[in-house]
Amino acid sequence: MRKTTSKLRLTAAAFSAALLAGTALTGSAHAAPEGKPATQTGIKACGYYETQTDAYYGHCGTAWVKIQVDIDWWFTDIKRCVPPGETHLGTTDEIDNAWAIEGTCG
Repeated sequence: MRKTTSKLRLTAAAFSAALLAGTALTGSAHAAPEGKPATQTGIKACGYYETQTDAYYGHCGTAWVKIQVDIDWWFTDIKRCVPPGETHLGTTDEIDNAWAIEGTCG
């Protein structure tokens, strides 16, 4: 059991570090979509959505946005900046939700 817990923590730390690496990007943020339906932006949905295996965030705005990502087995959420369009966040086994938050990217 102890090896499993250690391996899980190591995996969680590596995954978190990879996601946090995307936060170093700059741009101006909009906390909400700019009123365009997802079908007009060329993405599947505005906001968080899942397929059978993968989790995505669809940003329908025109500038980068800061989001908070709820990682299933991690004790804290992470913050990440994403560009307009569709961003793959991970698998549905790893990610529970994501939403736009106040703040600037950078």
